[in-house]
Amino acid sequence: MKFLDWIKDFFGVDQSTVYLNQQAIATQEVKLAIENFAIVSAINLVASAISKCEFKTYMKGKENKGDEYYLWNIEPNKNQNSSQFIQEFISKLLYGNECLVIEVNGQLIIADSFYQNEYAVSENYFTNVSRGTMIFDRSFKMSEVLYFKLGNSDIKFLLANLIKGYNNLLNMAIGKYKRSGGRKGIAKVNKTSSGDENFQKKVDDLFYNRFKSYFESENAVIHLPNGIEYEEQNGEGNKKSTSEIVDIQNITKETFERVAQAFKIPPALLKGDIADVGKLTENFLTFCIDPLVDMISEEINRKRFGKVDFLKGSYLRVDTTCIKHIDIFSISEAFDKLVASGGYSVDELRIKAGDTPLNTDWSKKHWMTKNYQDVEDLKGGENVE
Repeated sequence: MKFLDWIKDFFGVDQSTVYLNQQAIATQEVKLAIENFAIVSAINLVASAISKCEFKTYMKGKENKGDEYYLWNIEPNKNQNSSQFIQEFISKLLYGNECLVIEVNGQLIIADSFYQNEYAVSENYFTNVSRGTMIFDRSFKMSEVLYFKLGNSDIKFLLANLIKGYNNLLNMAIGKYKRSGGRKGIAKVNKTSSGDENFQKKVDDLFYNRFKSYFESENAVIHLPNGIEYEEQNGEGNKKSTSEIVDIQNITKETFERVAQAFKIPPALLKGDIADVGKLTENFLTFCIDPLVDMISEEINRKRFGKVDFLKGSYLRVDTTCIKHIDIFSISEAFDKLVASGGYSVDELRIKAGDTPLNTDWSKKHWMTKNYQDVEDLKGGENVE
């Protein structure tokens, strides 16, 4: 395409004066994937938090560390440790709205893809279950697998439409910022020389190559062929202002807040604010983490323990207290109260604090100071008086 034809197509009219700017010459378009960035940040936060939890197992009401405990806390399969497994599991659940875990030869395997055959009354079953390059040539009944599903609405799908608007606004703000600082000029092309083939080659080289280098250089001089005049346009409109930067920051902030809202994460926590981090963490645990781990433990208990054993006190519980960092010096007073009231043994609290249990007879016992007394005894004392 000749240069003057390109002018007609680009500007829609036949004109000899062309207005150029740095961004029109540089055709590379800058877009920020703010949607994926915000969603992945939220999912990583939740997955990392749950991977720190301890999956405690109980047999007939007493804590027990057996095969089931080892499976969930140390080695679920030969290729993953528990932290890797839980992070992948939670990521798939939050990103895809569902996750399927099957047991193969005593190993827990997260399915990459599957198809669920659903029925109203009969038991559902899964086919075309795959992991990596392996496709299992059998179907799995619902009772044989661990199937986790959030709501009926896919969070990612719902967010996509909302954040698409933010992406458009963000790209507009970026374009405004670039234009406000771009170098602009007017090039006048002499039409009488347009029939000269050599002249057209010089013009093409000027606009496609030399002007690009000229705009990108900090200091430069450009030679113009005969028949072309160029005038640099500088003014207040070319000066960058902070308003465009603020626009970009506000749109990014708004996007993170909407994503945090969808995942029930305190927006300040997702954005990395450190003010009142203790209260933010409590809110995060209550509204985001606890409902997730409740759903996880319920599915594990009904499939891997069953009704009979569960009612006899055999079950799995996800301990979310491991998420928060504990400073033993800051909790020393509370530590003393918990021991003195008989609520916890010394060993139980040492484990909570991240220390090793003493495993002695006295450290496993529950103690209570003489300051505590039975309410009925108090009533009896009043009657005696």
